[in-house]
Amino acid sequence: MPGIEPALVEALADDLIESSRPGDEARTISTENPVSINSPAEMLIAGCLGRNGLPADLDTIRRLRRAMSIPVYWRDADSYWEDFRLLGMAEHVDGIITSVDAGHLKPHPAVFEMAMSWAGVPPERCVVIGNREENDIEPALRLGMWTILVHPDDPKPESTRAHAVAADLWECARAVRDMLEVQ
Repeated sequence: MPGIEPALVEALADDLIESSRPGDEARTISTENPVSINSPAEMLIAGCLGRNGLPADLDTIRRLRRAMSIPVYWRDADSYWEDFRLLGMAEHVDGIITSVDAGHLKPHPAVFEMAMSWAGVPPERCVVIGNREENDIEPALRLGMWTILVHPDDPKPESTRAHAVAADLWECARAVRDMLEVQ
């Protein structure tokens, strides 16, 4: 933040981090809420800027949201594109849809519908890979999509409504190949 004293920038960063901790009143929106996020990160950032006596213009708010990165509701598609560019992988990605861009957090259908619209395909031509039954699998099934429950850091689930279960992304790739054979 050019032109701002380092101590004030540090105070702002502390306020942003403290205000977005789990359990904090400002973090009542989580990835489990099916409601419109209506830019909670932007509202949180604007509040922190105001408390620190700094102007809350849209460009500053957007730059701060992208700089914060975590939790997930801070990150938009441009944030992920930058990650993929830095990793040298952007040429291998066709599109990115995030909850921030859709204006809703999963399990709200807007995220899935935005992805289908971007891809220009009906739900039966889509595969959702997710690690949460209630946030990924169930909403995708309600829309008629194929689903894979991935559990890279968790034990294999005892039950799921997903079409396939995979321990990692390699198994996901095999599951997608199997799904293509069924169609």
